Amino acid sequence: RFIGGVAWRQNEQTFDGYRAIYKGSDKLKVDYSYVYNVNRIFGEQSAASDLRGKLHLGNVSYQVSEKTAVTGFAYLLDFESALAISTRTLGMRVSGDVVDNVSYTLSYASQQDYGDNPKDFSVDYALAELKGQVGKVGWTVGYEALGSDNGVGFTTPLATAHKFQGFADKFLGTPGNGIEDIYVSAVTTLGGVKLVATYHDFSAHEGDADYGNELDLVAAYKFNKNVSGLIKAAVYDADEHGTDTSKVWAMVNFAF
Repeated sequence: RFIGGVAWRQNEQTFDGYRAIYKGSDKLKVDYSYVYNVNRIFGEQSAASDLRGKLHLGNVSYQVSEKTAVTGFAYLLDFESALAISTRTLGMRVSGDVVDNVSYTLSYASQQDYGDNPKDFSVDYALAELKGQVGKVGWTVGYEALGSDNGVGFTTPLATAHKFQGFADKFLGTPGNGIEDIYVSAVTTLGGVKLVATYHDFSAHEGDADYGNELDLVAAYKFNKNVSGLIKAAVYDADEHGTDTSKVWAMVNFAF
């Protein structure tokens, strides 16, 4: 949710740095990376192609039981030029099974200004999600909140942001009043076609602004082991944030 490769884009986000993974046992895993440059999705000819700095990315995960896993994470982002997104984020994530075919994920994080960030703030993040299966239909219900303090919203500048909070990309940057996202999703397969539908209801975390809502649809089909296709659509109905927006994508993947 916080660090991603943005693989949906034709020019994927990559990281220059060093990574170490330690597996103390079947239950314990420690993952740490030091990154000194982020190669962004905009390409080498763009002025926004690189984000240089001293970035520490770490998490420790432990399988508490057969049904419960706990992960603690710390992301310290000290950018050379993008000072406004230099932050320290500390948090925890717990996931497991409730009953057969129903699982949960809970997460909390706290974020403060870091490095040479000129602003002073402390904001929170929270996630509560349930997933399940009924027959051939998988379902997800969730609530995600990116908080706000002193007009600054909780940020995830290195995330695969397109994957979260709507395909219309209206919230790639968190609004100053933060955001709350209540979402439901269903997935199934018909005739070899994978179908996914997700509905989002967006509102401000601070204040009572109703940002809008969005419906996202995906249809994916694998023609053979080398060729697959995908069509996806997003319909954002604006209220107090942005404008009404509809987008459609068509994509063919070739594997060799």
